[in-house]
Amino acid sequence: MAIWFHTHLRRMSVRAKTIQRVTQSILEQAGHPSDQLSLSLVGKTRMRSLNRKYRGREYPTDVLAFPMESLGKPTAVFLGDVVICLPVAVGQASRFDNTPDQEILRLLIHGTLHLLGYDHERSQREATRMQRKERAIFQTLSPIPPLLASIG
Repeated sequence: MAIWFHTHLRRMSVRAKTIQRVTQSILEQAGHPSDQLSLSLVGKTRMRSLNRKYRGREYPTDVLAFPMESLGKPTAVFLGDVVICLPVAVGQASRFDNTPDQEILRLLIHGTLHLLGYDHERSQREATRMQRKERAIFQTLSPIPPLLASIG
């Protein structure tokens, strides 16, 4: 098990070890306890750049996932990268009736499921399947310990 975690945010601080533990719990709930991923928390400028480069959209989105196709069948699979725009996540939390910590959890689950092959843009059936899985994992892991240390 390995969760690689990166953040370069200066105005917001997070509890990195807690986020890594929660991310590991998501993998366990999704049936992939030995798999690995990279998680980056970024600001709006970096996310806008990534969204422009990989999706052709000129705005910062909340979460992007970059799946890595596995070669062969190793014991532990590196799934890919999840990138969350922390300012967007915090800003949109109330729209989803979430606290900022709950919204980060929701986006962690969403991005991880994308790495596992779920794709809500493929079809309505797949969107429903992904939403059900997201809700199930969210409910299982709630309540969560605080993920944000400070918002500046």
